Amino acid sequence: MAITFFALGVTLQVLLIDRGTSVGRALLASAVIFSATSQFAYLAVRDAGGGEWAAIAAGAVVATRFGIMAMTLDPRLPRVVWRRVGAAVNAFDPNVAVAVQQETPEAVEREFWRTTAAMMVGWFSGILIGTFIGNVVGDIDRLGLDAVFPAALLAIIGNLIRTGEGRIAGIAGGIICLLLIPVAPAGVPIILSVLGVAVAISVRRAEATR
Repeated sequence: MAITFFALGVTLQVLLIDRGTSVGRALLASAVIFSATSQFAYLAVRDAGGGEWAAIAAGAVVATRFGIMAMTLDPRLPRVVWRRVGAAVNAFDPNVAVAVQQETPEAVEREFWRTTAAMMVGWFSGILIGTFIGNVVGDIDRLGLDAVFPAALLAIIGNLIRTGEGRIAGIAGGIICLLLIPVAPAGVPIILSVLGVAVAISVRRAEATR
């Protein structure tokens, strides 16, 4: 996970600086936002000709999924308020995906923070190196660094998509996302792909009533 987020940090900083963002602003933005997907959405809208506020809105829309993830994680954590608040603030795709597969509240919390620590070490190392010596990397599209994150996330959720409900949710969410990409603003297809979960729930209920 640390290696994945290191590659993400380097890739994002090279992209930001290549698109005209100052070195200081690029470093500050990545250190504060700590969400590569939100920043990629921001860049996608800006590269497509959108204004600054439209690009910021796209990044914010993508980030709303973290609230959903925090709510998913909440029932699985020990009932200590300050620890649950800390987890909610740091709820991201990989650490929540790893945590919710654990059996006990203690294991959920332990694996959540272990994954979070690895993510942070990789991310902050990556944005530092990407900011100051990122130009050495060269053509990031040629190197394929942008594929590191989705590949790692697919490996993380492997156990979930081996279940019947998981496969249905994944396939339905993927179809929703693909259909919306050509017509919806950047970031919106990712958010609405969560409706794949509703499809899986509907299918499971239909099977249960037979």
